[in-house]
Amino acid sequence: MAAPYLDPREVYQICINSISDENLRNRLNVLTGDIIVAATDYQERGAAKQLYTIPPNNCGNDDIALGAVTKKELKSVYSSHMVDRAKPAREIYDSLLSRAPLGRCPFCGIGHASTLDHYLPKTKYPQLSVVPLNMVPSCKDCNEGKGAEIATTAGAQSLHPYFDHQNYIDDQWLYAEVIQTRPATILFFTKAPDVWDDISKTRVQSHFSDFKLASRYSVEASNQVACLRDSLSLYRELLGVNGVRQHLRIEAQTHSQQHSNSWQTAMFQALADCDWYCDDGFL
Repeated sequence: MAAPYLDPREVYQICINSISDENLRNRLNVLTGDIIVAATDYQERGAAKQLYTIPPNNCGNDDIALGAVTKKELKSVYSSHMVDRAKPAREIYDSLLSRAPLGRCPFCGIGHASTLDHYLPKTKYPQLSVVPLNMVPSCKDCNEGKGAEIATTAGAQSLHPYFDHQNYIDDQWLYAEVIQTRPATILFFTKAPDVWDDISKTRVQSHFSDFKLASRYSVEASNQVACLRDSLSLYRELLGVNGVRQHLRIEAQTHSQQHSNSWQTAMFQALADCDWYCDDGFL
């Protein structure tokens, strides 16, 4: 997913220029340089996969977070002056949201991208509240499920759609297995390629865990498995067990060409490799 090429200074100024409270607007204006420094630091550390090294601000909402501005006031630059549909900066919000591939959440691939997620939460990084690179289109489940938890090690970082290397997309790390229940149950798990470094291997597991993908993908798979029963019955009637398996393999290949780590790719691969399922487990 391509990173947004928006000027952090311009975005910040559009947000604070709509503030009617002159005193607050002036105090926020004084922080412009600090916000640009924070945005530049974020970009550099993001490119180096070191966002976890940015120290959080753990002060209270009503405490001074930066300059003469409280944490609550910094966060409201986003919540009151970017999210608000009546504000000029809402156009920037909508532009960032529209970058979601096919309208889907890039964190899970299943939810509709309907909000912006602060990769580093604004409750702990208020200076990054309207920094474009810190705002990623997301579904509500991923946004709310992740909460304000932050990584403290390189391996604990979830994947960042703007910064992470192509190998996370090209190399398969999501797999599934079939449990012989009726209807069949699909369990998902991560297995990174052996050639990956240890941090990358840990990161995909952290991502998988942070966004609760095991349970969410299993729910999606259970619905798909229910829909497969009738069509697979026809394939077996016409072409036998090999016809069932071939159909599942074609589905796996088709989904893999779209996304190597989609839940559909992992599910169809697992179903095609399961003799029990291809024989009559789909019934």
